Amino acid sequence: MTHEEWLKLDNGEKAWLLGQIMIYMNDEEAYYSDWLYIWPDGETWEQCMEDFESDESYKDLEQSFIEHYSEKETHDAGLYSHRKVPSTVVNAAHYWDKRLGLELIEVVK
Repeated sequence: MTHEEWLKLDNGEKAWLLGQIMIYMNDEEAYYSDWLYIWPDGETWEQCMEDFESDESYKDLEQSFIEHYSEKETHDAGLYSHRKVPSTVVNAAHYWDKRLGLELIEVVK
């Protein structure tokens, strides 16, 4: 995913991808930490579109995501699913890796 592609997404779509990245993190602490204060557990696509449509709510979510995602231990654990991690999630994660100056996150099998 390029920066231009990211910018074409609306706030709800961006928020959904951030939430999906956190769900697929191979570190439960990342998801079950204070991430759940801003991202409701079990959030659906429809709820996400409503909850994070405003610039303010999206920016709060994005800041929380950056803090969690860029923690070395969390990032080094990679992305994991007992099935396949969706390519949209991997592409979004790699977009954030580049944006934050991190190595590309590994998909753990």
